[in-house]
Amino acid sequence: MITKNPIRRAEKEDSLDLCKILAETPMEGSVCLTQDRRPDYFHGAAVQCEQPEIYVSKQNTTSKLAGVFSAGSRRVFVNGQIQKLRYLSDLRITPGQRSGLMLARGFRFLRNEILENGEFAQTLVISENAKALDILTSHRRGLPKYFPNGEYDFYLISLRQFHFGSSQLQVRKASTRDIPAMQAFFDREAPHKQFFPVYDFTELSQNNYYRDAKLEDFFLAFDGEELIGLLGAWDQGNYKKTHVRGYGGHLRWLRPWLNAVSRLQGGIGLPAPGTVQRTLYLHCAVCRDNDPSILTALLRAVQCGFAGQDYHHAALGLDRHDPLREALAGCRTMNFAGRHFLVSFGADPRPNLDDKVFYFEAARI
Repeated sequence: MITKNPIRRAEKEDSLDLCKILAETPMEGSVCLTQDRRPDYFHGAAVQCEQPEIYVSKQNTTSKLAGVFSAGSRRVFVNGQIQKLRYLSDLRITPGQRSGLMLARGFRFLRNEILENGEFAQTLVISENAKALDILTSHRRGLPKYFPNGEYDFYLISLRQFHFGSSQLQVRKASTRDIPAMQAFFDREAPHKQFFPVYDFTELSQNNYYRDAKLEDFFLAFDGEELIGLLGAWDQGNYKKTHVRGYGGHLRWLRPWLNAVSRLQGGIGLPAPGTVQRTLYLHCAVCRDNDPSILTALLRAVQCGFAGQDYHHAALGLDRHDPLREALAGCRTMNFAGRHFLVSFGADPRPNLDDKVFYFEAARI
C-alpha cells in the first residue's frame, strides 16, 4: 500500500492521465468549463511556458495520479528588462483526493524545491472561484503569500459583428519580409508593460512555445510606411479545447432568453452544455503609445479576416486599467474577470515594480 503522496516531475508517459485530470476538474463559476488537452498535455504546457515544469502527485492507495500543478518559466519584461519568471497554473486535484494535507504537501514542495531565495511567480485566479481565492489568500501556515497585482478581463469577442467606422490606417497580414520591422517595433513598445512575454518572430515555425502560431496570421497596422501596431490570431485547437459543462445560478434559467437577445444583436451566445468551443486567441497586442484606435483597426481586420470560418469567438485578455480596452467598445463581447497575483514565500515584490499596466497573454493561460 502506498502511504504517501510523493510529488515528482511529470513524464511524457503521464500525458493521458494529466489530460484526464483536467477533464475531470472543471473551472468553477457561473459557467462551468473544462479543458481538453488531448492528444498531448505537454503541447499546451510548452505554449504556457518556454521551460515547462509539471509536477504530479499520486493517490494514497493506488499508483494513479491524484493531482498536478505547473511551475514553468518564461521570459517577460519586468521594469522594462527581460527576466525569467515562473507562472503557476494548472493546479488540479482529482475528486475524492482533495484534502488540506495534499495541498499543504504541494505548497511545501513549492517552497523547498521551486520558489527559493525570495523568488516570486505570477498566477491568475478566476474571480468567481471564491473557494480557491479563500484558500490561497488565507495566509494559512505553509502557504505562500498571494500579493494582489491587478484585475484581469478575459474577453470573448464576436467575429460575426464587425467594428463600424473607418480608419486612416492601413492594415494587412504579415509576411517574412516584415519580420525585422516587427521585431524592432515589438522590442521598442512591449517593455512599456509589466510582464509582457518576450517574442522572437524568427522562431514562430521552429519553437514549441509558438506551436501552430503562423506569421501570416499576424495583422500589421501602418501609418504611411511606419509600423505602429501588431496583433496575432492563434488557433490552438489541435491541443487545447474548451468544453462547456454547464451553468450555475440564474444563468441556468436565463440562457435561452439571453441567447435570443444576443442573436438579434450579432453578439455571443451561451452554448449548450456539452458543446466544445472553437476559440481564436488574439495575442501579442502591441500598439504605438498604447493607442486604442490602433487596436480598433487591428480588431476590425481580424473580424473581417476570420468571419465565416466557424470560430465561436476570438479571445483577448487585458489589464482592467489598460487603455487598450477602449478598442472593445464597438465589439460585441462577453468577459470573464480574473485576479492577478504575485506569489512568494519572501517579501512583497510589488514595491520594486514600476507603476505600469500589466499584460498577460490569454493564449498562454
